[in-house]
Amino acid sequence: MLKGLFGSNSLTNSLRGGLEELSATHRVIADRVAGTLDASSTVDFTQALAQSTAQARRAEADLERDMASLADTQLRYEADAKLLQEAYARLRTAMRDRA
Repeated sequence: MLKGLFGSNSLTNSLRGGLEELSATHRVIADRVAGTLDASSTVDFTQALAQSTAQARRAEADLERDMASLADTQLRYEADAKLLQEAYARLRTAMRDRA
């Protein structure tokens, strides 16, 4: 019975795995965004003018895509966390009703 609740094929295990995966994805995207922001803040004005417009547009598009991905993973993480919280609450209720 416990294996069904906490085993490798259980809902709670799937949700925990999803949280771990989303957390790792979030860290990777956040590191990439931070690296982009660090690089853009350390460039002086003359270097910024020397860059081509196409490269600047591509970097801006990449940053916007990364920020959107960051928001998406955050929403997915919060949804998975809420589902896991509800699954544990149902489990607590079932255990309390049995006692």
